[in-house]
Amino acid sequence: MKKPIHMIEKRHREILELLEARKKMRTIELATELQVSLSTIRRDLSILEDKNEIIREYGHCLFNFDNKLNFDESGPIRLKRQIAHHASQYIRDYDTIFINSSSTALAILDYLASHYVTVVTNNLKVVSSVHHSNYTYVLTGGELRVPKEVLVGDIAIRTLTDMNADVCVIGCSGVDIKNGVTTKILNESKINEWMINKTTRCKILVADHRKIGLTSKFKIAEITAFDYLITDEFCSPNLAKQLEKLGIKVIRVNL
Repeated sequence: MKKPIHMIEKRHREILELLEARKKMRTIELATELQVSLSTIRRDLSILEDKNEIIREYGHCLFNFDNKLNFDESGPIRLKRQIAHHASQYIRDYDTIFINSSSTALAILDYLASHYVTVVTNNLKVVSSVHHSNYTYVLTGGELRVPKEVLVGDIAIRTLTDMNADVCVIGCSGVDIKNGVTTKILNESKINEWMINKTTRCKILVADHRKIGLTSKFKIAEITAFDYLITDEFCSPNLAKQLEKLGIKVIRVNL
């Protein structure tokens, strides 16, 4: 008989607590500790690896401390790329796109099927991304924040005030029903707000499951400012339904 989801989630929490405390454990040790079969623990570890919570090595696994300490910059790469791939489907030929500092938002450039687009971004990492000869790339200019390589400040805002985009793709640090969409950095919140307000057709919020239900320091916008929230399959279905009651379309992409 299939276990209820809350029991599986409880076991996942127990695995993470054990690994965080002991740093490293063998697969058979976890199975014995939790009194489950090896096949069950392997399924659990596969899910936790996809969520970037653990690092698996031959015969054992480790708690992913980088994921806990550097929340925004680490994250589940496979899930982020799936989110970006889905978001890319909303871009049409000759669109102008606003992309913020988010690595997930920037990753849509790897999947665009459009032949001609204009990309406007404050994300300096666009310089090292894959480039297409028929695309136009516009950096906002402004003050450089390191190590994130993001452009902020009055110059960046002035650039955005003179433009409109068809689509914006915005990443964030938190999405909460009560507190809206938030980020860690004050200057970035202003840039994101301008990008949203200057978008005319489609506003896309990208956030993996870890950020749904969280609140960070500075508000970007209400959830209702966006047309779509694209997240992953590990986002709580109940929370997704609550968000959809606000009028946003929530898409939970699968691996």
